[in-house]
Amino acid sequence: MLNRRKYSRLPVIKNVAKEIFISTDKGFFQGLIINLSAGGLLLLMYADLPVGTQVCFLFDYPPLETEPIFGEVVRSTQTKAIVREVAIKFTNISTLDAKKINRLAIDYIDCENKIMLGALDVCRKECSYYNFCEKKLKIK
Repeated sequence: MLNRRKYSRLPVIKNVAKEIFISTDKGFFQGLIINLSAGGLLLLMYADLPVGTQVCFLFDYPPLETEPIFGEVVRSTQTKAIVREVAIKFTNISTLDAKKINRLAIDYIDCENKIMLGALDVCRKECSYYNFCEKKLKIK
């Protein structure tokens, strides 16, 4: 299947559920990151942020620490009861922060591919995903 995405995605909720606080002109809202790429992120939220809402946030999870990132809500879908999936496209992110996020996603995908192929030496401490990793093959 052809991948039409510009950036690799990192399924954050799969191994490490991370909360984030989103700032809008209506206040601050909390969300749980489902996935992340250098181009945007998908959140689970209780707040109903309409499409077009301008947002600002930053990541403070070593080694993923960023400057403020600005974005826009491009999709907001109710999933169950009061929980919503909110997709945010980054409209202003520093080149360095985009590279950090992209490196995390690439290292994660590389690790998953090696595991799927049966490799035993998949883990390395230099991996940018190392601090987030919860896999059984992780070296200590």
